[in-house]
Amino acid sequence: MIKFYLTTLFILFFLFGFGLDGAFAQVQKQEVVMEEVVPETTIKVSENRLIIENLPKDGVLEVFSIVGVKVYTRKVKAGTNEYQIDLPKGYYIVRIGEFVKKILLK
Repeated sequence: MIKFYLTTLFILFFLFGFGLDGAFAQVQKQEVVMEEVVPETTIKVSENRLIIENLPKDGVLEVFSIVGVKVYTRKVKAGTNEYQIDLPKGYYIVRIGEFVKKILLK
């Protein structure tokens, strides 16, 4: 009779997760992940000035007309800088490496 009770308890423990695997499965490791926060690159336009903020590395600034013709090229430095840009009013596409943005010159 004792063998019957022990077998029944054994089956119940494993059915409901009270076995050894269930006890160890509840212990969790916590991992700490440190991420470096990199500020986002932004481009601002003020009259005929182009302000580039938080550029991560030096690159080449390329400005394209809205139809895709390259109208301006210049080397730019990392960080925050301001560049004089003499172009007619209108929409343009600015590209610095992988960064691309549409701007409006007023």
